[in-house]
Amino acid sequence: MKLGTHNSRQLLLTGFAVLLTVLAYYFGLFIDLTGDAGKYGAIARHVFESGDLINLKIHGEAYDQKPPLLFWLAALGFKLGGLQNWTYKLFPVIYSIAGIYFTAKLGETLYNKHTGKLAVVFLGTSEIYFLFTMDVHTDLILQANVTLAIWQLANYLKTRKALNFIWAFVAIGLAMTSKGPIGAAIPAFALGTHLILKKDFKQLFHQKWLLGIAIAFLIATPAFLGLVNQFGLKGLKFFFITNNLGRITGEYAGNNTDPFFYLHSLLYLFIPWSTLLIFAIFREFRQIKQEGTNKSEYLTFGGIWIFFIIASISKGKAPHYIFMLIPMFAVICSKWVNILIENKNGKALKIVLYTQNTLYTLLLIFSLITATYLFPPKKLILVVPLIVALAGYILTLKSNFSYKYKLILPGVLLISSLNIYINANVLPKAFSYQASTRAAILYDVNAEEGEKLYNYLYRQYELFFYPKTETIQLYSMERLKENPPAHNFWIFTNQVGLDSIQNNAQISIIENHPLKNRGMNSAGLQFILPDTRELSLNTMYLIKAYRK
Repeated sequence: MKLGTHNSRQLLLTGFAVLLTVLAYYFGLFIDLTGDAGKYGAIARHVFESGDLINLKIHGEAYDQKPPLLFWLAALGFKLGGLQNWTYKLFPVIYSIAGIYFTAKLGETLYNKHTGKLAVVFLGTSEIYFLFTMDVHTDLILQANVTLAIWQLANYLKTRKALNFIWAFVAIGLAMTSKGPIGAAIPAFALGTHLILKKDFKQLFHQKWLLGIAIAFLIATPAFLGLVNQFGLKGLKFFFITNNLGRITGEYAGNNTDPFFYLHSLLYLFIPWSTLLIFAIFREFRQIKQEGTNKSEYLTFGGIWIFFIIASISKGKAPHYIFMLIPMFAVICSKWVNILIENKNGKALKIVLYTQNTLYTLLLIFSLITATYLFPPKKLILVVPLIVALAGYILTLKSNFSYKYKLILPGVLLISSLNIYINANVLPKAFSYQASTRAAILYDVNAEEGEKLYNYLYRQYELFFYPKTETIQLYSMERLKENPPAHNFWIFTNQVGLDSIQNNAQISIIENHPLKNRGMNSAGLQFILPDTRELSLNTMYLIKAYRK
């Protein structure tokens, strides 16, 4: 193969695209924890330090919000390399890579190998995958287990092999151990919809599904044991009812009434493939309308849209709640893009190419604004991936590449290079404003043996993960009166907390470290814009004190 031929250039750019994607994931491992990830890191720390895999705790208190699988994986990372950002994320990210493989096999099982391969590209380079392999939530492993379950169910419906049946329900059990009953609901929606629309009622009501449910519950037993041990039967009620129905009604959590929240969230969560996904969804619904029950499968249809509608009308909403649907979206998107290219539908293909190139141009503009205005690089080497991506995009446009390369390759290059820049430059700079991590460093360096650290009036959880000793949650200053520290002590707090300490005649402040702060779980536009960034900051305080 001569250098400079179309094939060699395609191969070279594909290699660059793969390298950029891997680097984006790599840099994401080292970003600090915040928000829910900070909480999960703190719980995993307790699992690691206590050796208790069943009874989950945070700042010494029983925890019931999420099942244990993520915390086990993170604790395994801590055992490998201690309490660090990358050790918390390592095994969940590896688990998610298995989810990409399951997506490929799902696409292959439902359609063909081409669908499976392209689904890998769409899933592995979607913005939501870059985002949540950097900011690791339970949803990262949930989507892998849900995808495994639906793939094995699809295999079982084709082959009737017992091994596929067993693996499907093992995966459902693991999905429940990832995030609760929703891990069983999505495969149930997929299977039930498929059998109903295919009018296969004999299969639908077969007693073998009871055996499958028993397998799933057996696998999920550790989640149940911890809840019963610490909360009694109320723990199981919370697991199956309160934490799910309460989010739908808003009685437990949430007040978002926007029914289109997940529709417009998809537009950025699935970048740079959003326009292709819109095209694919339109074609999928049109096929269903035209072919009815002659359609080959309804697993993805039921797996996606029943939960999507429920989530859209519920009051508890967050972008990552639909992460488990993204692999199925990737399969549907891959299916129709492959059909489009194989059929060489000239008019439709030109429209799709034009739309994608418009999106790619917008991505380039955003990258340029980010690198020159919002978060300029500390080192010029950090913009090299962006330059490589731009050169690759231009080369793709000017070369006589195949339609598939012209459509897909620029998107991989641009989104991967942008996420390298975000993870290597933007987020480290942004997280430098997170006072809790800086406070942990100050405490580790300056605290003497026996000096405890308290968290007072700060609602996030990073302070329970990073410091060298276990942080104590202080709900009121009265707690210090009831159980006064034997040594000097440290308190991390806000302005209200500082005022209460200064007005407390029994406490004397030795040191006061004001720390400018912006929590990264709610950065906002004011923080993102350099001209208003300082205005978005508040002040937190790390105080060293003693009781008189």
